[in-house]
Amino acid sequence: MKYYKYWEHCVSKIEDNKITEAIDYARKKALELNVPIELVNKIFSVNLDSFEKKINSNMSECIERGKNENAKALCLYYSLDNGWDSTIYIDKEYSKINNHWIGTSGSFVEIGKARGFSGIYKKDAEAAFFADDISTGICILLMLRTTIAFYNVTINYKDCGFKLCITCTDGDFVTVVG
Repeated sequence: MKYYKYWEHCVSKIEDNKITEAIDYARKKALELNVPIELVNKIFSVNLDSFEKKINSNMSECIERGKNENAKALCLYYSLDNGWDSTIYIDKEYSKINNHWIGTSGSFVEIGKARGFSGIYKKDAEAAFFADDISTGICILLMLRTTIAFYNVTINYKDCGFKLCITCTDGDFVTVVG
């Protein structure tokens, strides 16, 4: 899928800890894909502090469970179609090449929903995932902001002994701490 290449470019920047470059690229690409500047600004103005607090308040439990279960990774999954409902999976396996490890352990911690993005995804992207120019630009921005919120929390846990990842699909993930 040609549109997904834009997200993959953002992922490579994030995984190289080049967050500012990822943001600049995503903004530029969204505008090139005809996302109105007002909508770009609206996406960047959504306050994700409460989402970050939900993640942070559960990290100690996730890390403790991970140690008890001999896990290799903790992966936050968020559902675009269900109001950003989020769960951290404690995974016994990890592979950068094969994503089938996500959710393999069966152990997880519910995080809750992130307010603010669901309406934008449903209304402005028409709940279309990388289907056309505008939905692609919107998805890139929403996924980037969600990933950065997770990144903002996990940088405080970089020495926890686990890979810390995030995804909203069954097909890929972003390793923010590895």
